Amino acid sequence: MSASPAAVKPRAPQPTAAPAAAAPHASGGSLALLSLCFVLSGFAALVYQTAWTRQFGLVFGTSELAVATVLAAYMGGLALGAWIIERLLPRITRPVLAYALLELGIAVSAVALVPALLAGSDALLRAWFGGQPAPPSSEQVGLSFFYLASAFVALALPTTLMGATLPLLARHAVLEREQIGRRIGLLYASNTAGAVAGALATAFLLLPALGLSRSIWIGAALNFVVFLLAALLVQQQRARPGESPAPSPAPTPAAVTPAPRAAFALGRPPGPAWVLPLM
Repeated sequence: MSASPAAVKPRAPQPTAAPAAAAPHASGGSLALLSLCFVLSGFAALVYQTAWTRQFGLVFGTSELAVATVLAAYMGGLALGAWIIERLLPRITRPVLAYALLELGIAVSAVALVPALLAGSDALLRAWFGGQPAPPSSEQVGLSFFYLASAFVALALPTTLMGATLPLLARHAVLEREQIGRRIGLLYASNTAGAVAGALATAFLLLPALGLSRSIWIGAALNFVVFLLAALLVQQQRARPGESPAPSPAPTPAAVTPAPRAAFALGRPPGPAWVLPLM
């Protein structure tokens, strides 16, 4: 029994859906600009840390406690920021814009929030431990806990914002697993180099010449410059939407093409500590 012509008529090819546009990623020029941003933000972070250590030493009356509490608050804030942003990464579609806003938040909190909280800490210290015939001993457990709590509260916001910066830029800069070491290493090295320069410049140049308050304003000005550079990069991405790689042609039935390499999902890193938070 022969089939009818309608039965052997070839089926018309079904239209395929257009592939979704990939998110903008870091080209060579934008990666260099992001590295410059990390140099400046690392410089500003150590300006803040050195100046705040001096300020806490004036409030607490002892430099050893000031160094320990400021360092502990810094590390705790960096870890908290990285932990929070890692859970928000899947919802963030424009990581460079979010990074720019973080840098602006660091600048505002450094010049407005931290001095206000330091003044509040000094007032509470006088109210709770003042009026005694002799200065309170730094060996008192209650006083040590007060110093630690004051440092964590005063520095919580800026250090948490600092800790969120690297995961955001890694989301933008890294597309594949093979790029983790090279690009994350570049960003981390840039930030560390800026931090080294910031520590030396603050101790030997800024504090002797400008004092505490003006040195902190220098750090805030650098954060604002980073905000402007990141905003410029966002504008460049809007003006050049074609930066994303072109979609590959659909495979033909006769040829078997290898499966494309999947982009690395930064929302789910390969290990619990694949990157370190930056300042």
